[in-house]
Amino acid sequence: MAHLLLNQEIDMLRTGSWVGAERWPNRTAHPDQWGRPIGGQVLDPESTIAWANTPEFPVSRPPGAEVMNHVMAMRKLGKLSDAVPVMWDYGNGTRVIKWELISRLRPYKDDVQLWKAAQAMRRDELAHPRRQRTRTIAEFLPEALKHLASAAA
Repeated sequence: MAHLLLNQEIDMLRTGSWVGAERWPNRTAHPDQWGRPIGGQVLDPESTIAWANTPEFPVSRPPGAEVMNHVMAMRKLGKLSDAVPVMWDYGNGTRVIKWELISRLRPYKDDVQLWKAAQAMRRDELAHPRRQRTRTIAEFLPEALKHLASAAA
């Protein structure tokens, strides 16, 4: 099982893969008002767009050779092993690039499933305010996705 999860993690982090990180608009509001989860696309760490307008390259179009040299130097120091650049799509044309810790990311489809379960759990809490025991998010996930409950905790 651990081998399978490692392979899924590697596939998830391939350049171009869509990921989520529990970025759910209006999640403190009533569940009917929650926005769809915000998804992001993993970028190549050597991409100039990933480094544009950063402290290392405070220009909108950094030179590719300089970016490549910088990435190689960072990798030698072991500094890019736990983070990847992600272009988050906030809808209506708004996109933001952020470097994210790999441990905070999950495949976008899993993030959507977790969002649906969290939404159902919140609706259940509102429908049964006197319930003594709070139900766990695992109770709202399909059997095949119960492993996501530990990630959401």
